[in-house]
Amino acid sequence: MDNDPLTVTMLTLLIRRNLPEVDVTWACRRGRDAVARCLSADSRPDVLLVDMSLEGMSGVEVCRRIRAATADVVLIGVTSFSLEHYAADALAAGAQCVMDKARVADICDAAVALVNGRALRTQYVSELTAVQSHALLAKHDETDADDDAAARLAAAAAVASLTDREREVMRLCAQGRSSREIGELLGVGESSVKTYVMRAARKLGARNRTQAVAEWLMLQD
Repeated sequence: MDNDPLTVTMLTLLIRRNLPEVDVTWACRRGRDAVARCLSADSRPDVLLVDMSLEGMSGVEVCRRIRAATADVVLIGVTSFSLEHYAADALAAGAQCVMDKARVADICDAAVALVNGRALRTQYVSELTAVQSHALLAKHDETDADDDAAARLAAAAAVASLTDREREVMRLCAQGRSSREIGELLGVGESSVKTYVMRAARKLGARNRTQAVAEWLMLQD
């Protein structure tokens, strides 16, 4: 995959010339499309060449998403820019190697070697197998998901802990009303409003009224 249609065409022609027995099943310019095709059993390739300098979703992120989901695709990062610039991030994201886009014959040799489980003789090669990278990245994603779930539960608990009056005060604060205006609307003194705000801020984990309002608005999404 590459964001330059001419490059995609030339790479396809050169790969077919170097590996006439290989079927180039598809090529695309958008990272999201490549990820979707690699995650579908009907369109999953044995090897994917990933341009590192894609627009939108980066080549590194394409590798990470695919490798976190499956170990069944050989991922080769390719670039016409500095290999060193991309290598560390790409290999950490599950690419098995990063190579010069212009060296098509070498890329083809690497693809054949990786598909057949052989070691590579190129500079930027992952120390992990695809299976090991997949296990590592999948575990990382599961941890992130658990953290997100815990954060959502904590946020829900924080909102649930507010009294009806504290909720009403925070709603009015979020509208930009002053403590005096809120007090007049609710029929309480200004000092009482400030007390409600202070209590709500403490429950929301905020240090002041501004932070409390920001937290309150975020938790309403």
